[in-house]
Amino acid sequence: MIDINLIPLSLRKNGKENVFLTINIPKEILLNVGAGLILFMVTVHLILGAVWLVGIGRLSSYRANWQRLSPEKEVLDAIDNESKGLKNKINMISDMTTRKSVRWAPKFNAISDSLPRGLWIRKMALDTSGLVVEGSVVSKTQNGINNVGLFLSALKQNDDFMKDFFSLEVNSIQRTKVNTVEVTDFTAMAKVK
Repeated sequence: MIDINLIPLSLRKNGKENVFLTINIPKEILLNVGAGLILFMVTVHLILGAVWLVGIGRLSSYRANWQRLSPEKEVLDAIDNESKGLKNKINMISDMTTRKSVRWAPKFNAISDSLPRGLWIRKMALDTSGLVVEGSVVSKTQNGINNVGLFLSALKQNDDFMKDFFSLEVNSIQRTKVNTVEVTDFTAMAKVK
């Protein structure tokens, strides 16, 4: 290929020339700047490594503190859960006694008046779902299940008792024999409206 260029050779610019070579920077300055950059990067690397080591040290001290405090935290969590449970029970009881203004004395009188011979109430508990009544029937001559049925039907027919409950049902009945005496244990639930 023929190259026609009328510019003298000394004034021509070659496109392949390196720009850094045309800048006249002494080699000592370039070496100092390069060494400074390398020194800067090494320093930054060392500082970051030191920060990482300090972070690891703090993390291990935090873990040691956490392990030391873990049993105490479990005790505090147990106390907190127990206090929440007690607060819930207190709120439930206050809701049942103040807002709905349930009169319990007539209900307890109705229970007492409806007890057939040989039936005993062992436990009455009030929870979120209602009044739980646990009892036993001891009878040599009658069927204990009939006595439980008579007791519950008498309570269902009592308006004072059923006024604040929408149902009264037997949850469980279990018959056993002690020597020659039949014992029937039962649990009934009166659900609050």
